[in-house]
Amino acid sequence: MRRKDREIIDSSFMHEILQEADVISVAFNTGEFPYVLPFNFVLYGDSIFIHCAPEGRKLDLIGRDPRVAFCAAVDIRVENTTTRYRSVCGTGIATLVDDDTLKIETLKALAAKYKAPCVFPIPERALAATRVVRVRIESMSGKHSRTT
Repeated sequence: MRRKDREIIDSSFMHEILQEADVISVAFNTGEFPYVLPFNFVLYGDSIFIHCAPEGRKLDLIGRDPRVAFCAAVDIRVENTTTRYRSVCGTGIATLVDDDTLKIETLKALAAKYKAPCVFPIPERALAATRVVRVRIESMSGKHSRTT
């Protein structure tokens, strides 16, 4: 069987995908089966940032085991029986962002990426009710389908 995918280890290729992708899927450790959720996200520096409610299963799981896996893909299209794409998958360590300055910076970056009509400065009460999760990237690999 001929392999049509090509693994990429070029960090600029992977960062480009993370900048272009609208959605990232993050897998959390439950101890039994992975718990996978899609998120809006932003690559800020060398970390992935997502925002979420101040409580929920994902935060409980991060508290028990901060190791996560992630995957994002762009340029997805089906051509007959072949799917074309560029993707990046990786692993990281998820932590809550407690520093309000970093929290605001990443929320601004998220708003800019998605062209969201957010109000800045963020009201103190709204900032307190929003959690930002940082995924420090530990490893990544990229793939794309060949066009020939």
